[in-house]
Amino acid sequence: MLQIRLFGKPQVICDGTDITPELGNKGCALLCILFLRGGDYYAREKLAAYLWPDSAASAAKYNLRYTLWKIKKSTDTGEGGRSLIKLDREYCCIDRAYDYICDLQTIDEIDPETRSADELKRACDAFGGELLEGYYFNHCEDLNELILSQRIYYEKRKNRLLMKAAELYEQRDMLPEAVGILERVMEYEPYNEQLALRLMTLYERGGDRSRAIRFFNEFRNRLASNLEIYPGSAITQKYAELKAAPAAPEEPAAARTDAPGLHVQTYCLRAVPCFWMADTVGKLLDAVGNDVRPDDRTLLRVLGAIQPAAAVCAGAEGEGTAAPAAVAQAFIRWLTGLAARQPLAVHIRRAGEMDDVSRGVLEYLLAERPAGLTLLTEDGCTLVDMPSGK
Repeated sequence: MLQIRLFGKPQVICDGTDITPELGNKGCALLCILFLRGGDYYAREKLAAYLWPDSAASAAKYNLRYTLWKIKKSTDTGEGGRSLIKLDREYCCIDRAYDYICDLQTIDEIDPETRSADELKRACDAFGGELLEGYYFNHCEDLNELILSQRIYYEKRKNRLLMKAAELYEQRDMLPEAVGILERVMEYEPYNEQLALRLMTLYERGGDRSRAIRFFNEFRNRLASNLEIYPGSAITQKYAELKAAPAAPEEPAAARTDAPGLHVQTYCLRAVPCFWMADTVGKLLDAVGNDVRPDDRTLLRVLGAIQPAAAVCAGAEGEGTAAPAAVAQAFIRWLTGLAARQPLAVHIRRAGEMDDVSRGVLEYLLAERPAGLTLLTEDGCTLVDMPSGK
């Protein structure tokens, strides 16, 4: 039995023996080209041009003959001289009657309309990486372009198979399995709005409205920061519906009020920039003491101008002049660092009156969900999105 793996690091195993080193990189590339051709014959002259484009025609033909001979020698069964490759003077092809398994051929033969979700998922797991992963051939532009185009093709094929598996899982109400697959596809298509909308819908169907809202925030931020565009009307409308919907009955306030660790009550005031951040810093410093690093002094000087307790606890002098963005970044860094050392629960009163700078910081924290930090409304419910101040 011959086992051929062309996805990920190529490997050819014959009766339990790894013969990949004997074939070499060009031998593996030759097998890949022939398997991409299926069972059809391939002109030897074209193969030589792909693999040795800078060599003279006679040298390229000799190199091809030698590489084909190595494959034949390594795979010859001794039964009537049958080997993996059928040859004549002008053409060659894969012998489909030979006893072998090749991951590329297996994937090509999958019909998503006749396979179960589990079978499709297992087939996609067999990809194991890119086609001829890590392979690049100097001075072989046509070969490299062929490999690159096929990598793209098979990545799209894998995602199509995964999407079909997710659809089948969804039809059987196996929502966690469907969500896991779509999240996997999302890693390869991070800007796919239709896929993002489908994920949000599944989160909602699974009873996790807060996860759907957080996902939208993350998706929106990804589009804005990387592509400088914003989500379209369909997904934005879905987000608005999720925000307007009442909290799920299985998440009552009474069940969410006992977050572990230190609790502080903070307030918002729209008229004063950075007020909520300043109040949070002041309350936490009152509670935990002078746990402040030198590079956070600028933050505390600026916030100290609004909330004197912050400056007093930090031992800072005078007012700072840092820009709001720098203040916000320093506040996030300090707060998340503090939460990593001990669990924090920040209750936010009058969140609808939050100033714009603090609002941006809170939206970031809600999207990132730093470890150890819990954000709560004034009645003790876990905060899942920024309340409207309008």
